[in-house]
Amino acid sequence: MRRYAAYPFLRITPAFVLGIVAHHYLASFLLFPVFILFIPVVLFLTLAIKDTLQFDALIGFLAFYILFLFGYFRLQYFKADFQKDHLVHYDLDFDAYRATIVEAPVVKTKSIKTVVSIEEVYYHDQSRRRIARVNIYLDQERGRQLKYGDQLLIRGKPDLMQGPSNPGEFDFRNYLAFNNIYHQQFVGEYFAVLGNKPPSKVIQQALRLQILSQQRLKSLIDDEAVRGVVLALVLGIKDGLDAEVRNAYSAAGAMHVLAVSGLHVGIIYAIILALFKRLGLSNQKNRWLLAILSIVILWLYAFVTGLSPSVLRAVTMFSFVAIGKATTRRTNIYNTLAASAFVLLCYNPYLIMSVGFQLSYLAVFGIVYLQPKFYRLLTTENVILDKLWALTCVSIAAQIATGPLSVLYFHQFPAYFFVSNVFIIPAAFVILILGIMVLLLGWVPILGACMAWVLSQLVSITNSLIFAIEGIPGSVIQGINLKPFESWLIYLVIVFIILLFAIKKLKFLFLSFIMTLFFTCSQLIKRSRFVNNSDITIFDLSNASVIDFSIGKQSFLFGDSAFVNDQNKLSYSIQPKRLTAYQGINVSNDKLSLNSGRIPGADLFVLEKEAFLSVHDANIRSFNTTKKIPIKNILVSKGAISDLDQLTGLFIFEKLIIDGSNRKYLVDKLTSQAEALNLDVHSVYEDGFLQLKLLK
Repeated sequence: MRRYAAYPFLRITPAFVLGIVAHHYLASFLLFPVFILFIPVVLFLTLAIKDTLQFDALIGFLAFYILFLFGYFRLQYFKADFQKDHLVHYDLDFDAYRATIVEAPVVKTKSIKTVVSIEEVYYHDQSRRRIARVNIYLDQERGRQLKYGDQLLIRGKPDLMQGPSNPGEFDFRNYLAFNNIYHQQFVGEYFAVLGNKPPSKVIQQALRLQILSQQRLKSLIDDEAVRGVVLALVLGIKDGLDAEVRNAYSAAGAMHVLAVSGLHVGIIYAIILALFKRLGLSNQKNRWLLAILSIVILWLYAFVTGLSPSVLRAVTMFSFVAIGKATTRRTNIYNTLAASAFVLLCYNPYLIMSVGFQLSYLAVFGIVYLQPKFYRLLTTENVILDKLWALTCVSIAAQIATGPLSVLYFHQFPAYFFVSNVFIIPAAFVILILGIMVLLLGWVPILGACMAWVLSQLVSITNSLIFAIEGIPGSVIQGINLKPFESWLIYLVIVFIILLFAIKKLKFLFLSFIMTLFFTCSQLIKRSRFVNNSDITIFDLSNASVIDFSIGKQSFLFGDSAFVNDQNKLSYSIQPKRLTAYQGINVSNDKLSLNSGRIPGADLFVLEKEAFLSVHDANIRSFNTTKKIPIKNILVSKGAISDLDQLTGLFIFEKLIIDGSNRKYLVDKLTSQAEALNLDVHSVYEDGFLQLKLLK
């Protein structure tokens, strides 16, 4: 154990992380009282003072256990709902509340989105102190003038966040919970501004500087597509990104350049190192001067970007790297990275659940460990080829380290990432530097305009190349469905292969083969189930009616044309169900042919010999039949009927389904009538989406 004493954070951080994860997943089972820390701490100190090898193993175990408990309790006390005045512990029976805007407002398509911190709630004749962070949406016209620190009086009360409405849908409730947000409210125009009292003057000034920087770039760059990329790459503002540009960068495996993080901070740090070397100041004598200036410049850049979480993570990481390089004793880059992660997790333990945090550290590890090994595989005297090979190795190393996790979260893999990154990384380098120069010198009339023009041309060329890569057949492999344990199996394969080459023992080849076999079996089992799947899914959608018919890997989507033709809505609400249940059926490529027919106000479908009637128009009320028609399932949408008698007089059916396109009062009425007739009824309002499994 003592040989690793020089690299303490390689042991401290994993133990701390395990404690955080244990509390997150097992808090209801692992009920540790705080005083449990006392015994292991006293025992650890007692044995450590003796300083004898006899208790080395026990001391190591106690240190691990103490750090595990620290991680456990850090998350417990970090969670907002641990506080007794938190709104989650009380009934939401107040009429209004006073709150402060704690995040910069963001302009959405139809609203202004921000986060407020509740300070006080108001009843009819009294007030109470309550605390909570609330995700709110405001009227776009009235909310456009709001800023960080504004105090609002908001009418109404927030709602507890609900889980995903449809199968496989993104769990927004979970995402907000990791940010200590448990409530949400659509405020609209029902609010008043009481004044401005920012919780942090530092953040207020950083956001103000970010806004000024944004305005300068907007004033000098006219092309919206170009401007969106510049704002994203230089300032981390992605609101202005065109959807096509975003999709193209994602398909080309270059999305990381549009999220200001480790790459951008690393570029700035590399420039600082290069300048010091050029000036002959990179010797041991000036090491602390280099470290201090590096840290100051990096944090100034973080300030310009509004102190966004992703930039703060990256700047903290490179600050530790700068300090590590300045110390006279031998340092280890992995220990330095672990130390920065430990500090960040002490500040916010829920960062461990952040996709950005996970991918950032994995990418850096891949580049630090794997890139030099790949680079040494090929040597060339040609400087240009050497640089291209070095960039390719960086891209491959980062992709190996982050690939399984990226596929798990985003269900796609960019096939030509190594091509795009060869030019996108140098382009990002130049764009970032030019962008910063425009921010600094853009006020100079001719110089600022010239630099902005050069910047625009470079971004335009880069965009064209990205679109060209996206247009290559097979540029992105979509519809990949991984379970978390499957991504772990892939990582184990990677680790065992690395160990095979590092330690040169065949047992690691055998272990990698076993993990590959487990992964293959898991995928085959899933696919065999998908082939035999047949179902009808009625989605839980506000003011829309959509039905998905699926047999194996073929499907057919039926519903409101406005929804079915909206790619963003399909990707969010429909595609996740097909991805998780059917191994990647694309919503834009329906191939299932159904037996169907029409009657006034309704469409009839037959799937696996089972009839399904979608009643969606009031014309059904004029339909006449001499004999009741037997139908197993009937879906009522869009207020097509006003009374259940309008169906029971026409059809004999087993199940009534009422979707979210109906008004609430009608849903309640039809539900009561169906229950009185002992019919099986499913209300999407009350019961959520419905998935009818069919037998072949």
